[in-house]
Amino acid sequence: MSLTSVLALNRTVGVVLISVLFFGLGEQLWNPFFPAYLQAKLGPGAANHGAMAGVNIAALFAVGIYACLRNLFEAFCYVGGGQLTVRLGDRGSLIVFGVLTIGGYALFLVDGGPVVAIVATLLIVGWEPLSVPVTFTTVGATVTTSSQGMAFAVQSIQKRLPKIVGPLVAGFVLAAAAAHYGSREIGHVVGMRGLVGVSLLLGVLSLAIQLRWMPHQAPAPPGPGARAVLRQFPSALRRLLLAEVFTRWCDWLVREFVVLYLLGTRGVDAATVGLLFALQNVTALLTYLPVGRMTAVVGLQPFIGLTFVFFALFPLSLTVAPDGWGLAIAFVVYGLREIGEPARKALITSLVPREVRAQGVGLYWGIRSLAVCWASLLGALVWAFFGPSALLYLAFAFGSAGAAVYYALVRERRATAGDAGAGTARLTRPGRLS
Repeated sequence: MSLTSVLALNRTVGVVLISVLFFGLGEQLWNPFFPAYLQAKLGPGAANHGAMAGVNIAALFAVGIYACLRNLFEAFCYVGGGQLTVRLGDRGSLIVFGVLTIGGYALFLVDGGPVVAIVATLLIVGWEPLSVPVTFTTVGATVTTSSQGMAFAVQSIQKRLPKIVGPLVAGFVLAAAAAHYGSREIGHVVGMRGLVGVSLLLGVLSLAIQLRWMPHQAPAPPGPGARAVLRQFPSALRRLLLAEVFTRWCDWLVREFVVLYLLGTRGVDAATVGLLFALQNVTALLTYLPVGRMTAVVGLQPFIGLTFVFFALFPLSLTVAPDGWGLAIAFVVYGLREIGEPARKALITSLVPREVRAQGVGLYWGIRSLAVCWASLLGALVWAFFGPSALLYLAFAFGSAGAAVYYALVRERRATAGDAGAGTARLTRPGRLS
């Protein structure tokens, strides 16, 4: 058996993976530290005390507003990406998404003020939600059902590699710039603009690869609208979405504030923050291939369930962890929450009807993003009034609720003999077929 067949690779999937790699590396060179950039532009927070120690309150709410707008924009992009993929095909939609991202980088470099930077960042990070339907339809259409778990594992590896390299490079660049200028705020601003410039070049390279090697496929006929697609969601998928909404509230309550918490509250330098993010993603990376192979043996549910558990455990581990090795353990937990990511994607692909897969996947992610968009604003309010520890405990509560919903309402049921040809795994409520 060849390596390409073991890894479920073909030319179309390969081009998509390369695009994900370069655009992802470009984003990860600066995006994990974007909240720190906003704080640097809006002024230092060292004079604050109590709940706001080390964090500027204007930056805290700017980050909350940015994360809220990001989720709203991503919801639109997920749904729009699915519709655009149907109309333009995989190649055309990827090119459109790439052009928007490059435009965002250019805008950031022209004017790096807080408001313009947020707008530019929305254009840049929109590439991922816009491209998700393309990834799912490409894998779903060109890879056999039995190999989709492995295909998504490889895709997750490609997506995770930039998240290892990017924060490492960014952390050391920002720390070096801060040391050079004698000011963390100036160093973060100058260093960030240099990193965005490199990201622009990576985006142009990725777009050139798509133009040269991405095969052209005739777009499918226009499909049904969003409401019609939603009506085709099986009950199993709706229950999975409900559990995910709780878990993503856990995630987005703290996601964009973690870097401010580490830099401001815990007093960690940028280089160490980059190392912690890299540790998180190395941990995730080490799980993908073994789990991708094991899903064919033990099914999808065990790994999806562990994902919900580790989502809940991260904010708890972060707030109780001592400095040093304690933070390292917390970020290992952060990485382990990705243990069921390929299995979850394979499951969603199998549950969404083939004829509306692009629109269905986009709609699923869009509903999820819309449902959690307010989490970051609540997170900013909780931090401002009660402190970061209260925020982390609240996130743990939401994560625990998500895990409880998953285990109470969702379980895997292997396809019956009559369904074996489809190779799908169905989720049902205990004692009830979906």
